[in-house]
Amino acid sequence: MDLAGLAHKRLIEVIVAQFVHETNAPEVIDVWLRLEAVTIGVEVAADWSFRIEPCEPGQSYVMEELGGRVDVISAPDGVPFVRHIGERLVRVVERIGGGVDGTERVGAEFVFDSGTVVAESFGGDLRMTSG
Repeated sequence: MDLAGLAHKRLIEVIVAQFVHETNAPEVIDVWLRLEAVTIGVEVAADWSFRIEPCEPGQSYVMEELGGRVDVISAPDGVPFVRHIGERLVRVVERIGGGVDGTERVGAEFVFDSGTVVAESFGGDLRMTSG
């Protein structure tokens, strides 16, 4: 995906998929950023690669084998992207370094008008921090 094409689009909504298990706090596993004219998914694939691609959120589902479920909902306030709703995305800066030859995307820095959010693959999980 051409990340430069995301620049200057306003963040309208943040949606997450979170794994819910009765004994643990919910864990965000995927994020969708609804920008003007496009929705992008921010996720870590099964091979631990970090992906940003145009896509729509899926549906909630039950994971009987793990005794839990995945809920697709509006992002709670603790998700760093939420504080930037209504702002323009200035740019997205890829972080490269994974894979066999060190050329795989391992994360990205999303720069908004009032700050940044770093999203990255960390041990196969999606980790997000405010910058």
